[in-house]
Amino acid sequence: MSDKNTATLQSLLRYSLPLGANLAAGDPETQVNWAVTIRAQPPAFPDIYGGELALVSMDVLRSFDSRLTLANVLRQLVEVGVNAVLATGSADAQAIQAANKCGLSLLLVPAETSLTSVERAVNSLILNQSARLTERAIEIQRQLTRLAAENRDLPSLLQVMSRSTGKPLVAHDGAGQLLAQALPYGGRRRSNGQNQNPAQLADFQRWLGEESPSLPGAISASPLGYTTALQVEKRVAGYLSLVDSAASLAEFDRLVLTYGADVCAIEMAKNRAIASAVEQTRGDWIQMWLSGSPADEDLLRARAQQAGFAAGAAYVAVVFRAISEAGQSRTLEALVPLVRDDMSRRQLEGAVGSYVETIVALYPIDEADSNSLPRLRSLVEALRDQLATRAPREQVAAGISRPAAGLSMLRDAYREAKDAIGIASQLGDHEDATFYSDLKLYQLLLALKERNLPHLQQFHDDALGPLVAHDRNKRSELVRTLAGFFAANGNLARAAQELDVHRNTLVYRLERIAELTKLDLDDADNRLILHMALKTQRVLATIPE
Repeated sequence: MSDKNTATLQSLLRYSLPLGANLAAGDPETQVNWAVTIRAQPPAFPDIYGGELALVSMDVLRSFDSRLTLANVLRQLVEVGVNAVLATGSADAQAIQAANKCGLSLLLVPAETSLTSVERAVNSLILNQSARLTERAIEIQRQLTRLAAENRDLPSLLQVMSRSTGKPLVAHDGAGQLLAQALPYGGRRRSNGQNQNPAQLADFQRWLGEESPSLPGAISASPLGYTTALQVEKRVAGYLSLVDSAASLAEFDRLVLTYGADVCAIEMAKNRAIASAVEQTRGDWIQMWLSGSPADEDLLRARAQQAGFAAGAAYVAVVFRAISEAGQSRTLEALVPLVRDDMSRRQLEGAVGSYVETIVALYPIDEADSNSLPRLRSLVEALRDQLATRAPREQVAAGISRPAAGLSMLRDAYREAKDAIGIASQLGDHEDATFYSDLKLYQLLLALKERNLPHLQQFHDDALGPLVAHDRNKRSELVRTLAGFFAANGNLARAAQELDVHRNTLVYRLERIAELTKLDLDDADNRLILHMALKTQRVLATIPE
């Protein structure tokens, strides 16, 4: 026994006891100075001097006296001065009541636990905590490796780490989307990325963009606590975080996070290889489909079905393209896995592939759901932001087609998505997600610009010229006010809110606009003229000065 070294029950739970151990009664900060195993035959309490952790196997004790109960044993042990008892198996209400009444802490471990191993581990911790911490961390690593070999999922791995550290563990993908999380005693959960606090997720993603760890084994303080990168094939595939508000990371937690990251990276690599093998088939099909001719329709349909793609369903085509600041095309092929993983995480049955340096994705759409397209648009905008973060030197744009069904119509949808990027680029938008349906009017105006620029310029000057001149001379905002009015579909309250002006101010400005343009805004034709003139202004702005 050691006269001066002690350990708390909390530290025993973290560093020495099997993962199934739990505190059934008492204070986790209870100090013990040694571990002794209670024997079935006299002397039952060997070498007890006070302050020990007594290890009890009720099966062994009952083999000597079948009348013994755990409650009776606890009452006897408190009389000889032990501070805590560890028993195998479960405890009934009488035993827990007895422990609380005696002021004795009670730990429970699985029935099959070897008390000899527990005694050795506890005393090793008390004598040399530093060495025991490293030994315990290696035990955790071995258990994680075994679970991974048994094809256990990522939440199961996080649960082991969370229970061993006593702190929550969180895994994110390379874009910062939540993959899985585990609480010390609250179970484990796989996530679809939608149950994390949006503000917390935004802070974490912002941190990833600025100073995320990328070297294997490097641990950085993050908005969540402490985070390390998970690398697959020399690329960051995700992040593992230990949620902790402490100013510094405890040595044991650092070891578990480091060892756990290695195993989680292997698990992610395995999952990615499986998913890639499945999705690669679809990706190859997309390239074949876009490279083929309509005469190959039957062959392509069969190929799509083999890849698990329901060609008869409705989809929206999305194209992601990157260009340099000089306007040169840049390939995004290396980022196809990011788009593929995002689609898989959202459980969307679509297809992702690369074609002519772009990423092409086909997203299923429910045309009966009026919110389906707005949701998809938000999804694409968020994904474009992620791609832009991963390609910081490029300008990444996304084009979104209208819904279509059938391979032939989907080929047209691909062209729409590609054209949406091209038209937006002509209008000066090189880093946005653009919906093709929003550009029909601009297509007309761009065509007019090429064929009859003087007339288009004259139309703009006649309609908006007085407002442009007034804004320039008086430093007013009549053109901006008019644009805000149309953006709010003529709703004065909403327009005033968006423009951040009082409603009376907005009404005055609209009256001034009508006076200067000599166009009554209550007339539908006049509204059309002014709205068209605003669109024309944007088209004319693309002409080099």
